[in-house]
Amino acid sequence: MDIDGVLTGGLIYHLVDQAGRLVEFKGVHAQDSIALAWLAQEGFRTGVISGRNSEGMAERLKLLKVSFIHQGRLDKKAVFEGICREAGVSSSEVLYIGDDLPDIPVMRAAGLAVTVPGARPEVKAAAHWTTRAKEGAGAVREVAELVLSAHGLWQGLLSRFEAGGSD
Repeated sequence: MDIDGVLTGGLIYHLVDQAGRLVEFKGVHAQDSIALAWLAQEGFRTGVISGRNSEGMAERLKLLKVSFIHQGRLDKKAVFEGICREAGVSSSEVLYIGDDLPDIPVMRAAGLAVTVPGARPEVKAAAHWTTRAKEGAGAVREVAELVLSAHGLWQGLLSRFEAGGSD
């Protein structure tokens, strides 16, 4: 998936630290975060391809057990193809979530192309499905629940919490 405009709402906050370095802040919805962790827990490999670099985001994604983290890359289709080779899957077996023009080549190659309500019209035209939840506000969670349900895993996850368990 893309990061800015998919996993985040697309807003990027900049501050300058005491050394004069630019510091970037992004927010990730807690429900999207836990969804990524659940996917990893259930054996799914997730990944991001972003045109921007963010050290903070990289660390957050590592905590959430994201398998493939590629930042500072606008050649998203080449990165996507490399991820597919490394993972040993065909592109038709991959779901990709994007929102802007650089995502379109990957969306056309992926087996399931998903976008978010705030995506560019061209991206919506390339998508198979648009989430109801907005970018940075549960869209990734919505997709994760779809994937887990399609694999017969969502009810098992729910039952862990309904039985008074915790995760």
